[in-house]
Amino acid sequence: MVIAYNEASTITGCVRALLSQRTTRSIEVVVVDDASTDRTRELVAELAAQDPRVRMVAHRRNLGRGAARRTGQETVDAPLVGYVDADVVVPPDWLERCVSALEPNGAVSGIATPDGDCVVLARLVHPTTRVRAHTLAISGGNVLFDAAALRDVGFEPSERLGEDVRLAHRMGVRGHSIAVVPGLVVQHREAKSYGATVRWMWLNGLDAARLPFELGVLRVPDAAWLGWIVVLVVLVVLAAVGAVPWVAIVGGAVLCTVAVAVAHTASRFRLHPRTLRWLAAAVLDVPLMSAYLAGRTAGFPAALASGRTPATAGPPGPGRTAA
Repeated sequence: MVIAYNEASTITGCVRALLSQRTTRSIEVVVVDDASTDRTRELVAELAAQDPRVRMVAHRRNLGRGAARRTGQETVDAPLVGYVDADVVVPPDWLERCVSALEPNGAVSGIATPDGDCVVLARLVHPTTRVRAHTLAISGGNVLFDAAALRDVGFEPSERLGEDVRLAHRMGVRGHSIAVVPGLVVQHREAKSYGATVRWMWLNGLDAARLPFELGVLRVPDAAWLGWIVVLVVLVVLAAVGAVPWVAIVGGAVLCTVAVAVAHTASRFRLHPRTLRWLAAAVLDVPLMSAYLAGRTAGFPAALASGRTPATAGPPGPGRTAA
């Protein structure tokens, strides 16, 4: 299963990598186009004309990632269901290695590199990338499900962002284990511009503000934002009582944001041997982290007002191996 929205620059490589899997299993590649406005549909149609294992399902309007994944889930009837994002290229042994690791898990995933929130940095300045597993073991960008587990949990159509994080949590709640396949690395070739990535980080921050309340857990990004906001609140209080000048709030915000960006860069890229490129990545990461932290802050009041509604299981849906 491949979900795509305006992925003309990457969709062909993604689908061809899936068709090139070294396996004796019967596979079908279903592309769910979420109302793309570029040449994505045309390119998929060309691929389908060349190989009968390719099929396209198209949304009439853009519904978001959760809805696209749900459409894919309801389109296939197979014992194994895989999801690979249109900007991900998997190695030829991806399917067989995932199948080998699936038992006794409900879902398994490879490690995407570069990680999703820093692909633009890797593309612009080429620092040395770390191979780093997703924080919740599986990533919607490349994951193979036992279809029964997927039907039991299900993607929620209303989740436009963070649908994989929420699904991973629901799987744990429902008793389905998840795992990373050791040493299985896939290439993330996202084509978003720097400006588009800044906007995406803002939107991701808005959505991420809800996660601690929905999931009832505190993740590393939550802790980073919490530390950032606590420092700012303390500075505001100190400024209000005259202990520090008001300008200290601005300075503190800048320093804290830089610290978050440096820590984030260090978690995604190695300082050596390309130290100057690492420093360039850290500088470019500051606006990205600023957008994320600002989004978290802007989204917090609404998330707090909504209260905690822990994610459990999504509605059931029907479920050859489909990718």
